[in-house]
Amino acid sequence: MNDATLQKKDLNASIALLEKQIEDARLLLDNRPLNAKLYAEWNEETRKCFVKIYGMDSPNVRSIETTVGATPLWMGMPPEVAETYQASRLKRTIDMLKSCIVSLRWKSQNPK
Repeated sequence: MNDATLQKKDLNASIALLEKQIEDARLLLDNRPLNAKLYAEWNEETRKCFVKIYGMDSPNVRSIETTVGATPLWMGMPPEVAETYQASRLKRTIDMLKSCIVSLRWKSQNPK
């Protein structure tokens, strides 16, 4: 197997990981209110996917951490407001994951 084939295989595997995260995020959004434990697990899994795809020191990892919510919610936020806020962050993260998939697909079709 040549390097281009291996690279394309890795890119396709990366795309599949991100597509799975999108699917899981949509399931979370379909079962509102969000389950805090499942959301935290999804968040951690998404971060692991980004580390696997882009590497630990990638700006993409930092971007996903700030989009998904590595920081705690504002203190004193009523639970229903906090849940709505988390859901909106999850929707933004889905958009970010879709953008990453577009970029990876372009890369797989246009190897250097």
